[in-house]
Amino acid sequence: MTVRLRPPAPADLAALGRVAYETGFFGGSAARYFPDRRLFALLWVWPYLHGAGGPGCRIAEDKHGQVLGYVLGSADPVRYRAALAQAGVLGLLASVGGEVRRPLACWGYLARLGRWGSPHASEELYPAHLHINLLPAARGLGLGRTLLTAHLDALRAAGVPGVQLSTTAENGAALRLYRRCGFEVLARQPTDLWRPWLGRTTEHLTLGLRL
Repeated sequence: MTVRLRPPAPADLAALGRVAYETGFFGGSAARYFPDRRLFALLWVWPYLHGAGGPGCRIAEDKHGQVLGYVLGSADPVRYRAALAQAGVLGLLASVGGEVRRPLACWGYLARLGRWGSPHASEELYPAHLHINLLPAARGLGLGRTLLTAHLDALRAAGVPGVQLSTTAENGAALRLYRRCGFEVLARQPTDLWRPWLGRTTEHLTLGLRL
C-alpha cells in the first residue's frame, strides 16, 4: 500500500473525525457510548486543527487521498486547554440548538469522563501529549510506528522535553507499539468510566517518554 504523510489542516476535520469516531471504542466505533459523530469530532479533533496542534501532527493517506489514520498532539498544555474549552462551548451551543443527536447521552458520557478522568504526568517534564488512531484496514502494516516515529522526531527537533499519553489496559496492540517506541507507564488507576459498556472495571494508564 502506498501511503504518504502530511500535516493536517482545518479542512480535514470531517475525515479525521470519521477516523476518530470509528476507532474511539478500543479500536471500534464510538457509537456504542457517544451517539453524535460531529460532536465527537469537535471535542477530540477540532482543538488540534485550531490553534493547539503541536509539531509532528501528521495524517496518513493512501494514493487516492483517503485518510487512513493520524497522529495528533499538542506541545503547549495551556494552548490546548484553551482550544478545548472553545470546542466545548461550540459543542454546547450546538447541543442547545438541536444540532446534536441525543445530546443528553453525549454529555452524560462527558460527565462520566470528568468523574473518572485519566491520571496525568508532570507537565513540566512531559508538556506534550498525543493521540494516534488507525482505521482497521490500515493496521498491521507498520503505519502506526511510522506515524509515531515521525511525531516523536518532530518533537525532538522542536526541543520538547517529554511527551505523555493516556490509554487503558484494553488497548493491547497500542500498548505494545508505545513500549517498542520507548514509552514507560508513569501512572495507573482503576476506572469505572467504561463499566456501562464493558461490564467491568478497567485500568487507566498514563505513559510517558523523555525526549
